[in-house]
Amino acid sequence: MTATTHHLIAGDPLSGSTTYDVTDPYTERVIAAVADGGRSAADAAAAAAAEARDAWAATPVETRRRVIGHAGELLEDRRDELVDLAIADTGARRAVAEATQVGAALARLRHWSTLSAGLLTVPAEPVAAGLAGTVTRAPVGVVGCISPYNFPLLAMVAKVAPALFAGNTVVMKPAPQDPLLVIALAEALNEALRAEGAPAGAVNLVTGAGAAPGAALVDHPEVGAISFTGSTLVGTEIYRSAAPGMKRLLLELGGKGALVVRADADLDAVVAGATRAWTVHSGQICVTPARVIADASVHDELVVRLRTALDGLVHGDPRDPATTTVPLISEVQRDRVAALVDGARAEGGTVHTAADVPHHGYFHPATLVTDVGPEATVMQEEAFGPVVCVTPASSDDEAVAIANATRYGLTDQVYSRDLDAARGVAARLASAQVGINTCARRADLPFGGTKASGIGRSGGAYALDSYTELRATVHPTG
Repeated sequence: MTATTHHLIAGDPLSGSTTYDVTDPYTERVIAAVADGGRSAADAAAAAAAEARDAWAATPVETRRRVIGHAGELLEDRRDELVDLAIADTGARRAVAEATQVGAALARLRHWSTLSAGLLTVPAEPVAAGLAGTVTRAPVGVVGCISPYNFPLLAMVAKVAPALFAGNTVVMKPAPQDPLLVIALAEALNEALRAEGAPAGAVNLVTGAGAAPGAALVDHPEVGAISFTGSTLVGTEIYRSAAPGMKRLLLELGGKGALVVRADADLDAVVAGATRAWTVHSGQICVTPARVIADASVHDELVVRLRTALDGLVHGDPRDPATTTVPLISEVQRDRVAALVDGARAEGGTVHTAADVPHHGYFHPATLVTDVGPEATVMQEEAFGPVVCVTPASSDDEAVAIANATRYGLTDQVYSRDLDAARGVAARLASAQVGINTCARRADLPFGGTKASGIGRSGGAYALDSYTELRATVHPTG
């Protein structure tokens, strides 16, 4: 077990009276004892961030960029260690840990360390109605950053890098299941702040096993914005709690992605996309293609192909290159997925599961559910696990209706060899992101959700919209 970790308040460790254990999802062994903070720790972090707010906002953008870049360099020096930590902390396959858990996060830090200060000035007509005018982005002040358990480092970097770039101070609160990568980020940022002589309170960290520290940040009067990635249930509570303070919100919430398969689709490509729900972090991704809506003419063949793919999966040690499907983050999440699958059986669905699943670790076998209609619970509720549902559609109109028949609106896909027809279907889908013949996304484009999938957008410079206020300044000409 590693040494006990502490909160970081204005650069100094704050010991808690209690800790909680963090476990490896595959071995089920304790890998760290982490400070179990509550409201008092969160209040101390918010107060430190508020005290540093004005000094950090006055710090030149060039210095802010150097802090972000230096933190990235410090983490780069620890890349191999961080990859191993990501495997143990999140249960990710080594390839996913290398490319996404760590690699993509470091790339995003490098990106924000190079962006122009001009992003904080918004183009406007220089003179109108006899008044000269400028529009600038002003920091909101203190941003509470609450990250999820699936990609803890990448998600937290996506929050704190633009917030710090824009001149905000931050309080980081990682998900309780796997906080260790975020702790490493906090340590690197604090070291970078010291190297620049910048205010230590610009970056603070509080950890905890329960909801208290996150709730305290949402309620704290000095916190001007909340950036949260997680479940729709918790996001709704944050929305409600933040309303009295009129806080800025960036809420990246749940999804129940639809993959629409037209009759002319490349089924090999469809299988490669759909099985990502089994092979990329065991479906613990909000943008996973959870519902496959296949044209009736190709439905049966597609199901056969998916069952063949299911039979070829290897559930096992994330460190083993042969492993395709890893455990879920916790016993609680495993049981939740199992209950949803049991419910699908009870509602008349046909459930196909992978074989040879280890008896230790928080595994739920990769699952294919067929013979379910759009109203089935398993077609409506986010599994956040290795579960793919397939249902037929008789036309594009029916496929669109099924795709849009959930409360979510995050990411959908359309597969078709006819790009014009695919674009037509994509334009009718009620989601914030749509992929055509791909499940990939571009990090520079806006990312977020509609309906119950969230509020606001991250991705590239679009993230600045959630972390700044637009300030118009005018004066008479002449």
